[in-house]
Amino acid sequence: MVKLSDQLKEMSGKERLDYLWEYYKWHLVGIIVLILFIWLAIDGLASKGEEPIGVTVISEATRDVVETLEIELESLDDDNFDIYFEHIQHQGGIIEENAYELIERLAMRIGVGQIDLLVTNDLFAEQLIGEDIFSPLDQVLLDETVDLFIGDALVVNGVLYGIPTADLAIFNQYDAYQETYLFVPASGKNKRETAQLVADLADK
Repeated sequence: MVKLSDQLKEMSGKERLDYLWEYYKWHLVGIIVLILFIWLAIDGLASKGEEPIGVTVISEATRDVVETLEIELESLDDDNFDIYFEHIQHQGGIIEENAYELIERLAMRIGVGQIDLLVTNDLFAEQLIGEDIFSPLDQVLLDETVDLFIGDALVVNGVLYGIPTADLAIFNQYDAYQETYLFVPASGKNKRETAQLVADLADK
């Protein structure tokens, strides 16, 4: 019986490839799939927890206020999480014309779980609550954090959904955040980190 190595020695490079593919293609496909699976598994474990906490704020705040707020929020970054901040400007409840594309992006980012915290007014939020966009706070936040806001939180049909930003030090220094609330989208991916971030905000 002729050994495979002896057969291959007598072939050109192209003939070897053709021969191996003809007789061992399913083995090769299996090996490639296995390598791909292992690579994806390792990559998934390596990148787990690296996605930043998405914080989106919809408000009437001026650019200066927004820039200061972003700096203060990002100062809460630590070794456990990073923050990605985005602001959508509106005046009197009307989204500015140049921000409509941001609203479309907002819907997309909520849909794919990239927004972990959303700050907006109660009127806009109640529309989203009706669509089951937000998680009840007692399901996602630490019990001690929820207890701090029981009396002031936005409650819809007996369910606590929003923390008043006026009760959070980083926000309450600005007029634009005296009547807005902080919500947790149900699709958010960073549940544990989000709970810790809200606890940090409550402690400030």
